[in-house]
Amino acid sequence: MSLVEKIIAKQARVGVIGLGYVGLPLVIEFCRAGFTVTGFDVDEKKVASLRRRESYIRHIDSSLLKKEINGNFTPTSDFKCLAEADCILICVPTPLDRNREPDMRYVFNTTRVIAKNLRPGQLVVLESTTYPGTTDGDMRKILEADGMKAGRDFHLAFSPEREDPNNKNFGVRNIPKLVGGYTPACLEAAKTLYETIVERVVPVSSPRVAEAAKLLENIYRS
Repeated sequence: MSLVEKIIAKQARVGVIGLGYVGLPLVIEFCRAGFTVTGFDVDEKKVASLRRRESYIRHIDSSLLKKEINGNFTPTSDFKCLAEADCILICVPTPLDRNREPDMRYVFNTTRVIAKNLRPGQLVVLESTTYPGTTDGDMRKILEADGMKAGRDFHLAFSPEREDPNNKNFGVRNIPKLVGGYTPACLEAAKTLYETIVERVVPVSSPRVAEAAKLLENIYRS
């Protein structure tokens, strides 16, 4: 069974790295859709809270977690479990440093951890806001270091988070989702995954286009 077929059948395991205001809503939606989900975070306090189904994010009530994420969700700080996931979504921060440059350590350190556990057939999607060329350039080189190739052995894509925290009218499901894949097959896999939880998925020609669109959106908003 191909990855796309596994996603359509809800048999693909979803891994979400970074369980903050971007990652946790994704966990909730994929659980609602019927997927088996593993959440990864280096913060043991967050992992412990989620094991108790207690929220640490103001606009996400604990009652929602207890209702929506039950036996099909496992929070963990053991990143070796990444090998079990079919689809890996990266939702780590890219804060600006004192020189107003993006601090990419979280993204690249996470990518190195994924590379150690990468297996053929997986889908890796970056959601963190970043500069054009991060996904198909810097990240791809790290993921391909041991010989596997993006687009041939694994899928690679960028789909920017578009969270508007505490907005009761718009959330993951009804905010259009941009997706750019490294190859057409990468795009198909990522698009198929997001279509299971988002009403409108907007495919674009490449990860760089999606990365640039997110920057323009943030600049306009600011």
